[in-house]
Amino acid sequence: MKRSRETDQFELISDFFTIFTNPKRIQILQLLKEGELTVSEITERTGLSQPTVSQHLKILRDKHIVTVKRWGNKCYYTVEDGRIYQVCDLIKGIIFKRIEEIRKGIAR
Repeated sequence: MKRSRETDQFELISDFFTIFTNPKRIQILQLLKEGELTVSEITERTGLSQPTVSQHLKILRDKHIVTVKRWGNKCYYTVEDGRIYQVCDLIKGIIFKRIEEIRKGIAR
């Protein structure tokens, strides 16, 4: 059985959205919105352990969401494509609208 091009695209989309399945990755992305940061800086600002931050950055690198630049003995992470924040904002808008609808439904 042949896989359709559309099925391949659905799998790529599904794979992409796995970056949003962990709140720690979203937190890291939000920090990187301010600009490039090292693992140590991300660790300090999030309160997460260094291995946890490194693990999530690896996932984001593998998905081509962040890139890394090495300067001396430090690695600086930055978001590869700023449009990721448009996706984040869209998702937040959908969620917040739904929360508001639920609140209004409860208040009735």
